[in-house]
This record gives sequence, C-alpha cells and structure tokens, in this order.
Amino acid sequence: MKTFLFFLFLCACPLLPLCAQESLDIEKLLETNDILHSEEGYEEMTRTLLHLQRYPLNINTAGFDSLKMLFFLSDSQIDRILSFRKKYGIFLSRHELLLVGGIGKKDLENISPFICLGEVTGRKRLQAIRKYTSQEILAKARSTLPRQEGYKSYSPSAFKSEAQYLKKQASRFQGIPLGTLLKYKIKTGDHWQAGLTLENDPGEAYFTRYQKMGFDFFSAHLCATTTHFFRKIILGDYRTQWGQGLVAWGGFSSGKSSLALGNEKSGKGFSPHTSTDENNFLRGVALSLQPLPSLQTDLFFSSKKTDGNRIDPASINEENILTATLYESGNHRNSTENEKKHQLKEWTTGLSFHWNASAFRIGINTVYYNFQPPIKKGEKIYQQFNDEGKKRLLTSIDYKTSFRNIYLFGETATCEQHSWATVNGLRFSLYANAAMSVIYRRYDKNYVSRYAHGFGEYSNTSNEEGLYIGLDISPVKNLKINTYYDWFRYFSPRYNAYVPDAGQEFLFEANYTLSDFEHLFRFKNERKPENFNHTDHTYTVLRVKNEIRYQLSYRPLKKLELRTRIDFTFYRKLHLREKGYLIHQDLIYTSGKEKFNFQLRLAYFDTDSYNTRIYSYENNVLYGYSFPAYFERGFRTYLNLNWKLHRILTFYLKTGFTYYPDADHIGSSVTRVEGNKLFDLTAQLRIHL
Repeated sequence: MKTFLFFLFLCACPLLPLCAQESLDIEKLLETNDILHSEEGYEEMTRTLLHLQRYPLNINTAGFDSLKMLFFLSDSQIDRILSFRKKYGIFLSRHELLLVGGIGKKDLENISPFICLGEVTGRKRLQAIRKYTSQEILAKARSTLPRQEGYKSYSPSAFKSEAQYLKKQASRFQGIPLGTLLKYKIKTGDHWQAGLTLENDPGEAYFTRYQKMGFDFFSAHLCATTTHFFRKIILGDYRTQWGQGLVAWGGFSSGKSSLALGNEKSGKGFSPHTSTDENNFLRGVALSLQPLPSLQTDLFFSSKKTDGNRIDPASINEENILTATLYESGNHRNSTENEKKHQLKEWTTGLSFHWNASAFRIGINTVYYNFQPPIKKGEKIYQQFNDEGKKRLLTSIDYKTSFRNIYLFGETATCEQHSWATVNGLRFSLYANAAMSVIYRRYDKNYVSRYAHGFGEYSNTSNEEGLYIGLDISPVKNLKINTYYDWFRYFSPRYNAYVPDAGQEFLFEANYTLSDFEHLFRFKNERKPENFNHTDHTYTVLRVKNEIRYQLSYRPLKKLELRTRIDFTFYRKLHLREKGYLIHQDLIYTSGKEKFNFQLRLAYFDTDSYNTRIYSYENNVLYGYSFPAYFERGFRTYLNLNWKLHRILTFYLKTGFTYYPDADHIGSSVTRVEGNKLFDLTAQLRIHL
C-alpha cells in the first residue's frame, strides 16, 4: 500500500504545464459507439475528427452519409437536421441547430468544431488546398514492468531434459521489452495522400529473416482522389466498406450502444489502411469510377500473405492435402509465433455498382476470395460451419430510400453454397423529439464471409437471427433518453454455447444536464445461452448479467472537469452468483488554446471473477487505444498528458500503475510476471507540418 500511495504522489506532482488528446471528448465518443475491442475503429474515428477540424462539413450541403462522420449524432438527429433544412432552408447560424427537435446544447457543443456554414468558392478551395498540405510524423514507444516470463533466459541445467529446455527456448521472446511505432503521412486536402507505418510489438525482434523490413509490420499506401471519371485510386493497403457490411466492411463499424438509433451503416467505399491492425485490410489496388453522374463503380484486387499455422498432411486422416488454421494475434515474439508468420496466401477481388437517385440508392456488390492453402474448419462442434476460405464467391444487393419521415435501408447477400444473409431496417420520427428504429437480421449458419461485419449480437455475421427495436426521446429540455431491446437466436452451436437457443438484451440510458452538472444513469440486462460444466457433462443454460452505471460530471471551472463514476455488475448462471463493482474519479484539465491538457484517474475495483469484469475506457496518447477489463480486486491509477512544445511539435505521455493486493503473480504463460504490481509507460512525439 505504501508503494501505491507513493506512486499516486508522483503522478499528482507533475500536474502543471502538461497536456492530452487533441481531439475532443474521445471517451464519450468511444462509449457512445461501444468500441470495446476495436483499436482500428478508434484510430479511424480519431483521424476522421482531426480531419474535420481542418476541413469542416458544410451543414447546409452535407448529406446523410457525410453527417454520419459526426459520430456524436444519432441517425434520427441527422434525419431531423436534413428535414429542417429541407423545410426552412439553409442554416444562417450554428445556433439555429437548437431549433431542430432532439438537438440540445450539448450536441451543438460536440459538433461545432466540425461544421461550417456557407459554400466554398473555387478560389477559397484552392487556397485551402495550398494551406492545408500537411505532413505528420509519429514516433511512439511503450513498455511494461516487471519483465514478463517470455524475456527470461535459463540454463540447460535448470531442466530435467533437453526437450524441456528446447521448448522453453522456443517460447523465449527474441526482441527487447519495448514496442515501437513510426508513422509518416502526407496529405493535400482531399486530393491525394500517402502514408507509411512501421511497428514492432514488445518482444518482437528487428532485422531477422522474419522481419526483413526491420520492423515486424510494414504498411504503405498512395491515394489520389479527383472529381472526374476516375474518382479515386489507392495503391498499397486499404479497406472496403460496402452496403450494410454483409459482404465487405473494414474499419469502424457501429454496433449496439447507448446511441440507440445509430446502427445504419454508410459505406465510404475505399479508404487507406493507416492503423496497426495486421490482419483486417487488403493489399493491392482499388479503383473508384464514375461513368455517369448517378453511377459509381468500385473495383479492387488484393494479394497478401496472412498468418497461419500449417498442418502437416501426415497428421490428417482425411484427404492428403495441406491445410492451415488462422493466427490473428499479430504477435511474432518467439520462434513458435514466427513460424506462423505469412504462411497463407490470400487472394481477393471485388466489384460494386451503386446507383444514386434523388429518391433511392441501390447497389450490387460481389466479392471473391481464395486462401492457399485452405483453412481447416476445426474439430469443435461449434466450428463445423467455419470459413474454409476456398474459392468463396459472395454477392449482395443493398438499398436506401425514404418517404417523408420514414427511412428504409438494408442488404441481402448470398454465397455459392446458396446460403443467405439479410438485414433490413426501418427508422421513423414519432414526434419532434422522439424517433424509433426497427432492424431485422437473419444470417444462415453456413453463410460466412471473412470480410463481413454486419449488425448483430455476434461479430462474424453468421448463424444468427434477431429483431432490434431502439427508441431515442427527449421528453423535456436537457433530458435525453436512449433505450433498446434486442431479441436474438442462433441455429447451430456457438463458442461456449453448444445447444441452439435464444437470448435478449435490454439497455436504458438517461442523460440529464443542468448548469455545470451532467448526470448519466445506465442499466443493461443481458440474457444469453452459455455452457455450464458439471462433473462429466456440459449443459447449456441461461446466463443473466445486469450492469448498472451512474456518472456525475461537474465543471467547477471552464478548463476543469471532475467526473465520478460507479459501476455495478451482477452475474447469474444456475446456482452461481457473482458480483463486482468499480469506482473511479477522473480529473480532466484543458488549458487555453490547448497548449496542454491532462487526465488523472484513481480507481478501485472488486469483482468475484472474470465473469463480472467491468470495461472502462482510458485516455491515451493520440491514436492510442486502451479499454482494459477490471476484474478481481485492485487499484488502478493513470496519468495521461500532452504538451505542445512548439507549433509543429507535441509530446504525449501516459503512465499507469495497477496493484492487486491479493495476488502473488499476474498473467500466465509467457506474459506472467511475478508480484502484484504492474507499471506501464507510453511516450509519443508528433511532428505536424
């Protein structure tokens, strides 16, 4: 405990000229969109907001798809803005947005930095392009203490046999306990950009036969955009977003969250891949054409190597063929992990046509991909319909249309096995301050696509049927209520649920703002089928989990915010009853002209097990991502800051300390550390020209 208190003192001392995220309240943005496990989604949102700070959206001309980039707004709020603009004409002032039903003062504050009024002339646009040719250089290093098991070296005499020693050597990390990242990007308005990303995770070596480029992960792209027949061309690494995500969707994807009416996808077609995600991207060439004013055609080719674990034909009792299993952690720290690097060849191509009319939008999408060697399905009962990645062909039709205050959207897809997937949504306004959304989805159990990311309870867009109902209402001034109910079922066994069954999820959130105080209350109930192991038998039973949150935010000063939160979680499965809670206090300071900001957190958590874990977002360095799970009993504190040392140079630092008083070690296998304390450090420099 003395060590813990001493560290708190060290964290509190330097709270002077220091600073954090250049984007706005990223924490609320993340929680609103429930990006709990998506580092790529986080970075995409951050980059989008930073881009909009330089090139604000024209609120008087932007359409639905463009306004979706303002992640703070729900789909119903966007609908109301467009309806208000159509009925009363253009907005003459930002404050006129407060006349739109469902748009409050807090919403206006959130979007104001990213919107503008009036048209941009050709001369002004040319001046903006010249002025905003920007370059960015990013260098980051991160590490943790104490040393993990994988970094330790042993003598052969410490083992009973040579085989045990060789096995230990094969698991030993080959690199230093320091993760590094280098990024460079140059961009000229919306016309062209190029970028380079080099990254090594902690423990990964440099300049070996597995890291021939020096770094373990290498990514580059060149993108050009025009207003002519050739709309966009990308060479290198990129992502694809089509329809509602049933055939191809990469990058940020909205899901169930407290933003109850934010589930319609608005595909952007092709965009460069700029994150450090080593798996979910395409590599090759992507081309967007516009042969007619209302017709857009997308075409891409991709060829890249993917991590996998090759399986020796001699170990297979079926056909004498070579197969592999995917390896998607991205870690290549020891010889065992390095042997899995780039073992599969992944060939992908796709074609899309989208017709945009005044009353509707319709598109046809098709994707073909093939893995060499093919992917082994797996022997578990829930793996029987897994993707083999062998000569897969998928086709879909997506649409969007509206009539008065009713909006329809959806996509229906099929694959070569004559399996179907469909998602269809209806959104409409009930009153000026209330809107509702209904979404139905059905994904056959043997419909699989490696690149799909449709709306649903599960992430693989397969083996699921569900009905979602969301409500967004502002009954009185300064009060916003979001609630949804989702019923779902699956047709064949899933991981940790071997008997087909149904589940449901309910969320209610109320947010009330009064003067300098903001109150948030959230209740979430989940009922899902889950395995229960008893002696020699496994049963599938209903698991119930309730989550309760209350948060109070207070601004005693314009530059200072105090945020207090308490979370409770209750878990029940047959006779098993578990609970947990987390309480933390945040201190958030933003200086004038954003010269420096910082966030300081003190947290205490106590849960019965991992079943009652509680996720809580942590502010991090720019583009950094941290959404840890708090479980068991412990203390956590972190300090996150940045300091704008010069007009072009910003320094970022995050330090964190976790203490588990009841533990004698933390982690397991190669990540195990002795003791009950963990210290993490991330430092980053950004040069922005």
